[in-house]
Amino acid sequence: MANKKRPPTISRVSPWLYWGLWPIYHLFLPLYFSQIRVIGREQLPKEGGFVLAPKHYSRWDPVLLPSLGPYQLRFMTNALEFRGIQGWFIRHLGAFAVNLNHPQPSSLRHVLEILNAGQPLVIFPEGGIVRDQVVRPLKPGLARLVLQVDRPLPIFPVGIAYNPQPQFRARVALWIGSPLWTPAEREGNLKQQAQELTQQLEAALHAAVLEAHKCARL
Repeated sequence: MANKKRPPTISRVSPWLYWGLWPIYHLFLPLYFSQIRVIGREQLPKEGGFVLAPKHYSRWDPVLLPSLGPYQLRFMTNALEFRGIQGWFIRHLGAFAVNLNHPQPSSLRHVLEILNAGQPLVIFPEGGIVRDQVVRPLKPGLARLVLQVDRPLPIFPVGIAYNPQPQFRARVALWIGSPLWTPAEREGNLKQQAQELTQQLEAALHAAVLEAHKCARL
């Protein structure tokens, strides 16, 4: 039997749902968590594309990221999350599926379409939830992608920390580190550039997570 052709990767934000949930979102989170601190929000561009590269500690992480500002964030999300009612919601809130073990070329092209269109994108560089390490060693996939964008692009490491744990009435801190910029022109070996950018991002994310933990304890 011939293999079925997979549909191209597409994503969209349903404005009526996204902005309709905004007031509920800002009422619910302060009731659930005792404190939500965002440090470094002023660094984020008011317009134009950028990448948020957050620590992934909990399923609460993507729920908290809209606290950074009134952006229509797009999320590159594990394909396993697109099931049932949850899948319907996250798909209409700007998420798109990626098979982390075997990414489709259409998924990777869609990342470039989003960033070249000047839209903000969230990519969890650890590839999944990691609680036993400050930061899991990063693979160069994210760096290889962003180096193909047709303009200089800022990548913001985002440390996320919960005190004591991601639970009811916990204190939460999101620390936005200084951006790492992709070069204006691609020169030299792309593989080497991706490795260097990955090392820089891993170090910056590690530092941002430690700062977030300090703030969550205050």
